Amino acid sequence: MKLGAAFDFLSATAFFFAFATGIDDDKDDDDDCEDGPCSPRSNDTKNKPLECFTYMAPSTLGENTNMGIYTGVSLKENAVVNWPEIAVPLLFREWGQHPEDYMDGQLWDRYIWEGYLVDIETYVETNTRASKAAFIPGVGCTVNGVMDMMNIQSTHGSTYDTAGLHRSRDPGSGAFSGYYDSITSAAQDIPAGSELLAQYGADWVPKLPGVQVTLDDPMDKADDFLVDDYIPFILKHDNNKDISDNVKEALWNFTKTFPVYSQAMTTLPRDLWSEVEQFVHESSLLAEGQLPNDLSIVRHFLRKHYIRPLEWLQTHPNSYCQDHIRPDKSTIPQAGRGAFATRDLPAGTVVGYAPLIHIGKDGRKIFDIEYTDVYKKGTRHQYDLIINYSFGHPNSTMLLTPYGGMVNYINHASGSVANVQVRFPDKELIAHKPEWLHRDPEFFHNAIEKIGLSFEYVALRDIEQGEEVFMDYGPVWEQAWELHVRTWKPLQGSEQYEHSKTWAEPFFRTTDELASRPYPDNLHTMCLRSYTVNSNGEYVFVHGLETETAKRWYCNVKARRPNGENEFVYDIELRLTTRNKKNVNDDEDDDDDDDDDDSVDNPNETWILVKDVAPSAIFLTDKRFTTEWHLPNAFRHYIPIPDSVMPAAWLNGPDPFQLPPDEVAEEA
Repeated sequence: MKLGAAFDFLSATAFFFAFATGIDDDKDDDDDCEDGPCSPRSNDTKNKPLECFTYMAPSTLGENTNMGIYTGVSLKENAVVNWPEIAVPLLFREWGQHPEDYMDGQLWDRYIWEGYLVDIETYVETNTRASKAAFIPGVGCTVNGVMDMMNIQSTHGSTYDTAGLHRSRDPGSGAFSGYYDSITSAAQDIPAGSELLAQYGADWVPKLPGVQVTLDDPMDKADDFLVDDYIPFILKHDNNKDISDNVKEALWNFTKTFPVYSQAMTTLPRDLWSEVEQFVHESSLLAEGQLPNDLSIVRHFLRKHYIRPLEWLQTHPNSYCQDHIRPDKSTIPQAGRGAFATRDLPAGTVVGYAPLIHIGKDGRKIFDIEYTDVYKKGTRHQYDLIINYSFGHPNSTMLLTPYGGMVNYINHASGSVANVQVRFPDKELIAHKPEWLHRDPEFFHNAIEKIGLSFEYVALRDIEQGEEVFMDYGPVWEQAWELHVRTWKPLQGSEQYEHSKTWAEPFFRTTDELASRPYPDNLHTMCLRSYTVNSNGEYVFVHGLETETAKRWYCNVKARRPNGENEFVYDIELRLTTRNKKNVNDDEDDDDDDDDDDSVDNPNETWILVKDVAPSAIFLTDKRFTTEWHLPNAFRHYIPIPDSVMPAAWLNGPDPFQLPPDEVAEEA
């Protein structure tokens, strides 16, 4: 239904509703506190508000948008927001595609990134963007988006580093993500108190009740509706003096919460009509009869509210500091990286706050990954790495995955060494509904639209600045880890492994050299396809002809020679299929050349010799599924929710799902 065409119906309905209801001119849902004036939370030490660099707090885009990220300090352009983050690669789902046959777990759809944005390895070797999805559990999956109000460059890039662990000697190898140092940076100078906003693009638009769809087209349509329909309607009745201020407010309240879903209607200002009307008059919109090209009612009010007062961020019960801890190499052997206090944190401080992505019944089944194994012939099953970052319970099917500033770096330590514990908040928050603690897993199986659970990580004692933060995962996890360590053995040939990111040789080896000095089994060369045919009928490299830089092609280096500029040029054998043996600058579209057929033994293949190839067109890469977190002997176990915290309603018995047994293929 078009907005203009629907306005007669809306106005008639709204007038009836407006006269039948009252309004509260002073109500501001986001700022109200149920128990009186907003005051510092009990964990704010000595009643002095904490002055943090980064906060998680209710978004300015409305309560149903859930939480947002704010800066507590002014940021200069290119400044890094908070601490660099971990990026957890996901195999259980494609970005933008929920696993078939499962409704449970759809909440994950709103909290993931395309893997290539944070340099996650590819799973189709001929396409570097075929990396499924990644989870960046902090700023990365909390920031909201407004198309033309982007003030940050969304979380991007990563460094691959296993913190000194190697698969040939360390049972902790593969138990954590080696992708870290993923950064979010300021795209412009940002004032303190601003909500950080990304630009997600038109391909990511949640259709959720009450959530503003901040894309250009819906916002433009909302502006047209206001100028062409709504404001003239109000002006007409205002001039006739047959509409009071209270009725105008009630009519506006009904309009902006109209029960029939429309993307454009979600973007209408949430403010009182008197404030909208004042802006309209001050902007002389009524006299002009249309919006100036550089002015938008909708965008004006979005910008008006995207900065919160620092006192509000420091004291509001829904606002949490996100920089109490930072990542660094853990002091615990085999743990990889850990979380360290950035300031003195007295006992009782909420060290970290994390909303929880829930799966009610099918979590273990969804996280089951079937490998066609690179280590042995056949198939095997293994839980996705994300289960190591999730909370569960031996007598429940529930799985909860936290996202919050650096909390996913907190490692296990038992007894008095542990200095934080998790608890559920003791009151209702934007991202925590206490009544959900009394709902059964079936409820969470169907609750796929919104976060409703959160953890607080609370200091058990005083924690000094620089001290590592630990949590006791409990005896179930500890026994599983100890069993893993006792029974772990390195895979055959693992001592030869080296990740491509740590390979330091300044040139590519030729096939003759590889005969006596081969690369580790996990590495091979891939190339860009950027060549033409010269007058002698030879294939020669040309810079820039390969416009799709995500594409890669199997290749072998045949010769290497100096280019006179302290670098080398190469002659390569480039593998083509019969579908793509043509000049790369031909106009014919070949997007589907062999993305789905990246087998080296393609029967339709042909190889050509391309001369004088620049080193920038050759890549030493890891073969798919060979990095640490795919290892079949890597540790997998959820973090148990403490019995003292676990709601009784969630205890629906042990999860009946068990990983299927490995299937070893018979030798031909």
